[in-house]
Amino acid sequence: MKFVCMGFTSDAIWDNKTEAEQLQAMEECFAYDDELRRKGQFLGGEALQATQNAVTLRIQNGSVAVTDGPYAETKEYLGGILLLEARDMNHAIATMSQHPGVKYGPFEIRPADETINALIKERDNLVKKESVNSESAEAEIRKLIANWSKALEAKDVEGLTVDYASDAVLYDAIPPYKTQGVENIKQLWQNCLPYFPEQFKSEHRDLNIQFDGDLAFVHGLHHFVPTPADHPSGTTWMRITVCYRRIAGAWKVTHEHVSIPFNPMNNQAWMITDPAQLDSPDYGEVTTS
Repeated sequence: MKFVCMGFTSDAIWDNKTEAEQLQAMEECFAYDDELRRKGQFLGGEALQATQNAVTLRIQNGSVAVTDGPYAETKEYLGGILLLEARDMNHAIATMSQHPGVKYGPFEIRPADETINALIKERDNLVKKESVNSESAEAEIRKLIANWSKALEAKDVEGLTVDYASDAVLYDAIPPYKTQGVENIKQLWQNCLPYFPEQFKSEHRDLNIQFDGDLAFVHGLHHFVPTPADHPSGTTWMRITVCYRRIAGAWKVTHEHVSIPFNPMNNQAWMITDPAQLDSPDYGEVTTS
């Protein structure tokens, strides 16, 4: 069984000791804890700072009120917690009776609520599994993006769209404003690629990937690095948002949006030449009639 052993102390007990005596007291406690570790009984523990560093939260008038200090003002205060494995309460009492910490204040021993703790552990494992799954899924998405860039550099239309759902929707930076269906997206690329330079690199930056179950979305920036460098395709970075759905165990693009801002003062495209700079037009003074 698991027991929570709460050790109490007081300023009168602890502060009256010299620094050397305090160190000796801690070493005695540490040594006994090591004995418990060797027996497999020490499951963990935490020491607490003094109560003057505490705050207390309570509901007052429907909202959370915060006050400085401990929940209850007493001479003795909780100094630390030890998690103990023991056969039963009698075994726990016998074990903690030998703990040097008893000399410096009382111990309260309570059985852990194993039913609720099992639920807590189950939730812990679930969150850990989600975290591992998210890390694995993010690696998969990043690999898909890297493969897409390689296909683009090779002007491989099949490779560009192999990870798209059959009914994917593309809102491109060029007309038409919407292209629906993977076959139509392929045709759009076939129409565009002849205008690209013979050689170029595809680069992404500031990719942010978020997940919720079988859905993922990515936003960031993309641009072309052409050869020669003055080719128009390398003029600006573009904003991208790509939505994925896990279909039959594989991530597929269901929606993609590519755009650059426009300058509302002259209705012209606003190029993103330096992503580190959030520049904008001079909008002037706002006037009202």
